[in-house]
Amino acid sequence: MQHLVEDFIKMNIAGQVLTLCEKYYHDDVTMLSNGNLFAQSMREAYDRQKGFVESIASFDIQLISQQVTNNMSELVFLYKMVGVDETLNEFTGKHIQTWQGDKIIREEYLTVC
Repeated sequence: MQHLVEDFIKMNIAGQVLTLCEKYYHDDVTMLSNGNLFAQSMREAYDRQKGFVESIASFDIQLISQQVTNNMSELVFLYKMVGVDETLNEFTGKHIQTWQGDKIIREEYLTVC
């Protein structure tokens, strides 16, 4: 599973959010964002993230930490994004992922700061 997580990290850092969504999220993924239900399928997650991705003009994403245990991964990234309206959005996000085979079946995203 480590190689899948490493590829996920590379794609996320490269800003390939929609591609990694299709590649790594299970069709029936459950996604939470700061405790709230974000999506209940890969397609719903893709559609919801598409609008956000299209609003980004440039980005700098850095991996801060990663921990992989059994079928769980915990990834923390520093996100710096400039929107098409030139607004800077900077935050740290933690992704807690449960893997089933080669797909993420559950992800909880938390804004750390």
